[in-house]
Amino acid sequence: WLAHQHSLHRDVAVKRLKATKSIEDASTGSSALLAEARATGALEHPNIVPVHALGLDAEGSPVLVMKRIEGDSLDALIRNPDHPSWPSLEGRHGDRQAAYVEILMQVADALAFAHTRGIIHRDVKPENVMVGHFGEVYLVDWGIALRRGHEVDEGPCIVGTPSFMAPEMVRGDASLVDAQTDVYLLGATLHAILVGTPRHAGESLFNVLMAAMSSEPFDYRGEHGELGELANLATHADKAMRPRGALAFRAALADYLRHRASWRLAEEAAAQLARVTC
Repeated sequence: WLAHQHSLHRDVAVKRLKATKSIEDASTGSSALLAEARATGALEHPNIVPVHALGLDAEGSPVLVMKRIEGDSLDALIRNPDHPSWPSLEGRHGDRQAAYVEILMQVADALAFAHTRGIIHRDVKPENVMVGHFGEVYLVDWGIALRRGHEVDEGPCIVGTPSFMAPEMVRGDASLVDAQTDVYLLGATLHAILVGTPRHAGESLFNVLMAAMSSEPFDYRGEHGELGELANLATHADKAMRPRGALAFRAALADYLRHRASWRLAEEAAAQLARVTC
């Protein structure tokens, strides 16, 4: 909800539970919203939405008051190549590919910080990345975040978004989930940027989960070069084969941008030489 905070003369975002007839659903939703409030409130970082307050509404349900974000989701930008935000993003970053890479680098920054606090996001995907009108990037929706050092009482259950899920998440054992799981989700988000579709697909939920479990390398056909290689490496079924942490993933993206700049300089030099020779 959009609300106005009169004391500070500012608009804020108010997150509350959807109406539900089930007491069990309401309890689950309350727990998720409280978990999000506590996780996000513990993470003061430029790429994580600030929490202003946590309270209760008239019915006794939790209400989370956060900074209002004026912008769009990364998912909306991927789905709509003619999105009205693209001209300003391309002007800010140079071109669309660079914009995508630099947005994802900021998401990796947010995750790296969260990991130092023992918090695993578990639901990184384009839909949960918000891009502001002035270049801000936020990783949102920490409702299923896992806090290491706190007793996990979920029981055996699959938590996350199946079409982006890491193999260890499909097993339904929270003890198998760690920072390398978020690295996988970064790779799956990079895949969505490159291809325009989620990392896993199938005719049924079961088939999608089986695709996530096997996590076979995707054939990018050389079209995306280094980024395709990074996406496959980060979404490797074996955790040990993935980049060692969100900062390593970020460093690989930064290397790509540097290499890309060198290639462009070489191409421009070759073009100038060709003109002189002619």
